[in-house]
Formats: sequence, structure tokens, C-alpha cells
Amino acid sequence: MSETSLSYELSRSPEGAQPDPELQHLLEASWTERHDAGVGFRYRLHIERERVAEGKFGFLILLNRKRLTERRQPYAFLLDAPFDAARFNFTRIDPVEIQLELGGHFPTSILINNSPVTVYHSLVVPDRQGQHSQMLTPAGIRVPFELLLRLPDRRYRVGYNSPGAQASVNHLHLHLLRIDTDLYVQQTELIPVRGYIPLLHRLPDHLPAQGYCFVVRDPIRDLEPVCTGLGTLITALMERKMAHNLFWTWTHLRDGREIRAFVFPRAKQCVNKVACSFNAAFLELSGFVSVGEVSDYEQLTEDIIVQALRDAQGDVYGTLGDLFGTDGSN
Repeated sequence: MSETSLSYELSRSPEGAQPDPELQHLLEASWTERHDAGVGFRYRLHIERERVAEGKFGFLILLNRKRLTERRQPYAFLLDAPFDAARFNFTRIDPVEIQLELGGHFPTSILINNSPVTVYHSLVVPDRQGQHSQMLTPAGIRVPFELLLRLPDRRYRVGYNSPGAQASVNHLHLHLLRIDTDLYVQQTELIPVRGYIPLLHRLPDHLPAQGYCFVVRDPIRDLEPVCTGLGTLITALMERKMAHNLFWTWTHLRDGREIRAFVFPRAKQCVNKVACSFNAAFLELSGFVSVGEVSDYEQLTEDIIVQALRDAQGDVYGTLGDLFGTDGSN
């Protein structure tokens, strides 16, 4: 296997963000080559069982026992923790874990996730040598859109966990992964939020998670203001020391149509990510639940999952009432 990293140039303009089969081929071929050879991965991905929970929201539940037992153990850090070069970070990885280097305005490394949840599960690390803590930068906000716009397969999604919201490494990274099933957030109703952040929507009260959403329908028109709005919202959350999870997804897996970027704030931080069977992070908040225990797989119900998500988030709309009103739609 070659240790020379592949490269791909990302143009900055929305006009250049067209689906490119070559980018998808590079990502998938480099992931598959390493996975099949057992190079860099802690285990060979094997989803033992899969089901959709009965109920209104269609939670997808997968059993992946090896991720529970063989993944790298997370370490504890809070929202404002600075980057610590003495602890594990992505400048210290084996070079064989680097799938692709993205050039252009936002240099970004694509790494294998050596404890994958799904096929083609990779880590997206903007400015890897810059040694940023796990707080979103402008590049961290923009690159997910750039990737989803360029990957022809609309089943790809991007997610992010902040410190205090189940992040396990304090070095800026996001997750790129392919999910073949529709999730409840993709086409749920969105409620416009009036206020100082343009283009902002929130989720209806009856959904499992409380959160906000930006929509990109026309990249030429929407991409810049949406990225600005996301940055403004995240800054507001940071000022209140509110941890948060993000999820970028297409609404329609066949023909795309629009990208939704969800922000799930948390009224309370969790101190660290415990390597347990079921964590409430960006995937779970969006409708995808990967568990490592057979008993959890067999016994989890929609009601149990919804309660776990609500306990993890707390009263988000009440906490942000001074910004958006107590119902989140001032």
C-alpha cells in the first residue's frame, strides 16, 4: 500500500461545487483498500443486526459490538479546553490513516475512522497541522457543505460533536459517513425563527430533539449567508457555555434537492464521553442509534431513546428564551 497521500482540490466558489465522481472514488477506494487489508483499523466493520424501532420517528438501530470493545478510549475535556499537544491528536496518527488531502481555500485532511460506525466512515480534519481544539472554525462550518455538494451519492452525511457533547478527542474533527436509510430529520417540518439570525429555523416541539436548522437550496444564493448564520448561532452558544452537536444531510437521498444543517444545543454539558453502549451524540439526535450490547439492541424502544435524548439535551428552548423566545421562535 502506498504511503503517499492522495490529493484533491476544492474550489471556493459555489459555482464550482458540482458533483464529482472522482472525489467519491478517491474517498471510497482509499477507505476500502485500508479496511480490506486491515491497515489502520481497529476492527473490520461488521453490523451484526439492524432494525427500525416501532413508532413515529423510525429510529434506525444497529448492533456493532466491536466499536464498544475495541475503539480508542475517549478522554475527558470541557467546552473551553485548549488544544493539548501532549494528549492524543491527529498530528500523531500513522500516515497510512490519511486517505486524502483536500487543497484549496480550506485545506482539510480526510482520515479513516479506525473505529467505524458505517461503511466509508471517515474523519474530516480542517487545517490538521494548525492544532485547533474541538471548536468549530469557519472552515469546519464550510467544508461539510463543500463535501456534500461534490459527492454524487446523496447518502453521505457529516456530523460534529463539540466538547461537552460527546466529543472524544480535543482536536477539531468532523465525521463523514454514508447512511443508507432516511432519518426523521431529513423532511420534518421546520418552523421559521424571527430574530437577529437570518434563515434560521427550529424543530417542532413534538420531535425527539430540540434544535435549529439552516437550509441550503441554491448554493450560489444560500451558502455564504447560511455559513455566516451558523457561525453566529455557534458563537451565541459558546457565550452561554452551551455544548452542541451538528448534522449536515440532504433531504432526499436519490436526488438531493436541499441540504439541511442542524444544530442541537445542550442546556448542560457532559463531562466526558463514556464508552458505553448508547451515547446521545449527533447521530442519535438525528435518528441513528448504534449500540454495542445485544440487550440494548433487543430492548431499546422509541420511548427509551427519546427520553435519553431529552435528558441529554435538557430544556434548550427555555435556556435560549432570551434570544429566540421560550418556544424558540421569538
